[in-house]
Amino acid sequence: MYAIAKVKADKGLDIIEKDIVNDLGDNEILVEIDAVSICGTDLHIYDWDSWAQSRIKLPLTLGHEGTGKIIKKGKNVKLSIGQRVSFESHIPCFDCYQCKNRNFHICSNLKLLGVDVDGLFRKYAILPEFIAIPNYFDSEEAAIFEPLGNAFHCLQRVDIRGKYVGILGDGPIALFLFYYAQKFGPNKIFLVGANNYRINHAKRLNYQDHIILDFFNDDIYKKVYDYTNGRMLDIIFEMAGSEKTVSLAIELLTMGGKLVAFGILPNKIYFDYNSLIFKAIDIISINGRMIFDSWIFMKDIVKKGELKNFITHIIDFKDFKQAFELLLNKQALKIVLRIN
Repeated sequence: MYAIAKVKADKGLDIIEKDIVNDLGDNEILVEIDAVSICGTDLHIYDWDSWAQSRIKLPLTLGHEGTGKIIKKGKNVKLSIGQRVSFESHIPCFDCYQCKNRNFHICSNLKLLGVDVDGLFRKYAILPEFIAIPNYFDSEEAAIFEPLGNAFHCLQRVDIRGKYVGILGDGPIALFLFYYAQKFGPNKIFLVGANNYRINHAKRLNYQDHIILDFFNDDIYKKVYDYTNGRMLDIIFEMAGSEKTVSLAIELLTMGGKLVAFGILPNKIYFDYNSLIFKAIDIISINGRMIFDSWIFMKDIVKKGELKNFITHIIDFKDFKQAFELLLNKQALKIVLRIN
């Protein structure tokens, strides 16, 4: 079978031939994968940046966002043959302190699909049943449930009802968050983006007339100050992962506000720590999804057809380079690769 893999310590990826293995453990499933999506982590590996160089062991089959149908199962597996599943990308050890307290998403010995072990960018994959979640959506929508769960984890950690809310960032998870946060009764959301393509996409997702600002062209502090009569923002989701947006978040938060930290920073940063203390800001960090609370939460909220709003391109698996270049140039939101 074909697989998209990192085989060289350089920019780019390759299509390789990979053996199909049929020998299953008692708690494993063989899945025929028909759709995958590209994540920001995949872009880091494609670009072979400093994080990828320090973390990835070659060769590696990429991919942790995807869906497929079970075609074979081990003797202890309860899921059914033919069942469509999406995948939790965090593979816990079940034995550490965190796992024994049901904090599987922050397992001390956590392995990540498509980062620490071979991932989903292939036609067939043997996977532990534990990470397979039944999904009754179509393949395109089912392929992006894993990243969607990050946004729902953010929403689980704070109560935004009646609050002034900021979302800093315009990537896929920031826009997931923007769309679904509108369902939870915030007073007003201020989304701050930096890319025209994605800002325009956000405008199409703005079904309750919230405020979308341009990081480079708007006086963000003044607009927030004027709208809130100086109260500023109660909760900010930092989704961009940059020194400037972390500093902006601290500046825009009201006294006693909450900073929900999701964006991954490329390196160490400087920010005004004293402002953080004197404003008594609570910091809530988000890592992946709560297993499986976030999955249950989002499956109860998301309606069929809604996720089409985020899929800007559907591209053949073998044309993956086109997809990666679109994402690196920020001319796409979510791209689904079809595996035929």
